[in-house]
Amino acid sequence: MSEADRERWNTRYAAGEYGERRWPSDFLTESIERLPRGRALDLACGLGRNARFLAENGWQVDAVDVSDVALRKAAALAPNADIRWIACDLERGYTPPADYDLVVNVRYVNLPLLTNIRSALRPGGALLVEQHLALPGLADDVVGPRNPRFRVAPAALRKVAEGLRIEVDEEGLMQDPDGETAALARLLAFRV
Repeated sequence: MSEADRERWNTRYAAGEYGERRWPSDFLTESIERLPRGRALDLACGLGRNARFLAENGWQVDAVDVSDVALRKAAALAPNADIRWIACDLERGYTPPADYDLVVNVRYVNLPLLTNIRSALRPGGALLVEQHLALPGLADDVVGPRNPRFRVAPAALRKVAEGLRIEVDEEGLMQDPDGETAALARLLAFRV
């Protein structure tokens, strides 16, 4: 990601974009009872909605994002949470500072990063991913990016999870908590 991209995200967060999205991912909340407790990594955390949810439910969280503006706002929303906010350009790669019981990646597409980050999972650790899905002929009322670069192809997450035990692998049109329809790919897989 270029410095221009970082500034673009900083500008968006400074202007209040995504501020209304305070709820965690439905997929994360639906999966919570199956997830191993301990240390969690939230990749491309934005304003920290998933990181906050994890911390509220007992995880120690490392939350990573390219936008220092988003991270400052996220930290202000959870001043006493067990979250370490880390500014990092994930497009340039990321070497985790620890091994994790859980890695969460919601709606930030970087499949090579996900393939590499699997090695940061402890045995029995979980990888939970939710991405916008590329489907032909998406209707205008389906939310998310129009650029296919920011969507995953069908079965792409399954390939990322090769060698892991896949528990959830679903794709299709789904309802977001705000009532919007999204084309999504969801994966929950465990290191054996």
